Amino acid sequence: MSKLLILTAVLILAMLLGPVFINNPGYIKIVAAGYTIEMTLLGLFVAIVAVVLVLKICLILLRKLAYWQQLSLNFFRSRRQRKGRESFAIGLQAYARQQWRLAGEELQHALLDPQYVNEKRMLASYASFYAGNSEHANELAAALTADESSTTFVQADLMLQQNKPAQACRLLAAHLDAAKTDPALGQLYLQALKQAGQWQTLLQTIPLSLTQQWFGKTEWPLQRYAIYPAALSQLSAQQGFSEESEIWQALPSKERKSAAAMLGLAWAQAQAGQCERAEQRLVQALTLEDLPAAWPYLKQIPLNNSVLKLRKEVQHWLRSSPSNGYIYAVLAYLAEQEGDREQASMAWQKVRQYNPELCR
Repeated sequence: MSKLLILTAVLILAMLLGPVFINNPGYIKIVAAGYTIEMTLLGLFVAIVAVVLVLKICLILLRKLAYWQQLSLNFFRSRRQRKGRESFAIGLQAYARQQWRLAGEELQHALLDPQYVNEKRMLASYASFYAGNSEHANELAAALTADESSTTFVQADLMLQQNKPAQACRLLAAHLDAAKTDPALGQLYLQALKQAGQWQTLLQTIPLSLTQQWFGKTEWPLQRYAIYPAALSQLSAQQGFSEESEIWQALPSKERKSAAAMLGLAWAQAQAGQCERAEQRLVQALTLEDLPAAWPYLKQIPLNNSVLKLRKEVQHWLRSSPSNGYIYAVLAYLAEQEGDREQASMAWQKVRQYNPELCR
């Protein structure tokens, strides 16, 4: 529609200005370096249009020549490249079908074609790893183009999948500046820190992840549950944990007051034998909307008999959401903490009725 409007406007201007230029052609004289150029205004306009067209044609020809330089008149070389492209297609199809051995072989043959070499090696390294050949996968990953964030990601990801999180942490920490433009590196770094059990470094890295926005606004609230409960409970079990520590106070106030952080603090207090304080913290922090994300960690907190206040809060939620399986799962967990197996069994029956996936 816009192109039609522009064409209409051009035609209207031509109808209006055409007779004017024909009846009043104007006169232009250019004198430079001893040369004199005389022409009408319309002639100058036509000359400018002709020069622009010639320049565009030259640019197109240069691009064609640059492409032709990549072509080879050598029969054997062109045949190898054609075979490489065919192998690339077969390798991608095998990769999509999870035929890892075939995919690895074909993607390596695809390297005969010089296009997308780095990408082919990446796919070949993953295919070799999934096929059970970790050594060859590492060789292909090591041959990737250096100083690229995708190369670092692949190498570190393979380390994690081979249960080498400490090596992955060192590699990613050396290239963490690239996470500003490639947040996937930062996300993988946090995953590596969790897998390596480097909980202090993990908490120290959170401000950087927030500044560089490694996660989106909708992703980060869920990531909190994947970080704080495990980190705080592990730190508490290993060496004790204090809310006055520099690592914790260095976090933004919004993070320290989040439901995920409160869940982690409650877990740490329960491990330290402060079950009543842990229960009080859970009552203050948890809401019905938090249950799906909090449940995998809440069920691991050893509250023992300190469950009365939390049970009252959960039963209050039950009045407004009588068919929510997560509520019944929490009630079953609370009954188990008190040793009431009968009540726990009745609650689990309700869980199977409304959210059977929670019983797996």
